[in-house]
Amino acid sequence: MKFLSKLLIFFGVLCLLTAGYYMWLRTSPTRLNFDTTYAQNQSVAAESKAVPTRLIIGDVKVDLPVYAASVVNNQWQTTTKGVSYLRSSPVPGEKGNSIIYGHNWLNLLGPLTAVRPGEKIEVDFSDNSHKTFVVEYTSIVNPNDASILAPSKDKRITLYTCTGFLDSKRFVAVATLQ
Repeated sequence: MKFLSKLLIFFGVLCLLTAGYYMWLRTSPTRLNFDTTYAQNQSVAAESKAVPTRLIIGDVKVDLPVYAASVVNNQWQTTTKGVSYLRSSPVPGEKGNSIIYGHNWLNLLGPLTAVRPGEKIEVDFSDNSHKTFVVEYTSIVNPNDASILAPSKDKRITLYTCTGFLDSKRFVAVATLQ
């Protein structure tokens, strides 16, 4: 009986330590990171005075503010209040691959994994303009697969968030300007 109680205590402590570690991973700002090679080397297509301010995906009930973010010291800036637009990528709707990312939380981009090809993604801008994109495809990639960040010749946005067991993968939705 004494051995069983020690075993249960050990197992309980192990479970608490594991849960603490995974909670730390879940809230770590680095968990959305990709290799920054593409992010830092991608040139902005054109300087635009209008910046994205809101991301709306009606089919999955996502309506979030957009915050400009950068890669600083190989760390991706993130927010817990909305989604992040990588300012080194083109403004959504301009030629190239615009990168928008956010945490996989129910109040942020958690519902993104339910997006399907053909659904619409809307982006509002600071000059009160509005652009609509259509999802071309979705994919699940490894965190070190930065090819989704590569520049493109079309006018696309790439949305991504974490997914998979213990957020070990990245869910990606690629949409082109309608």
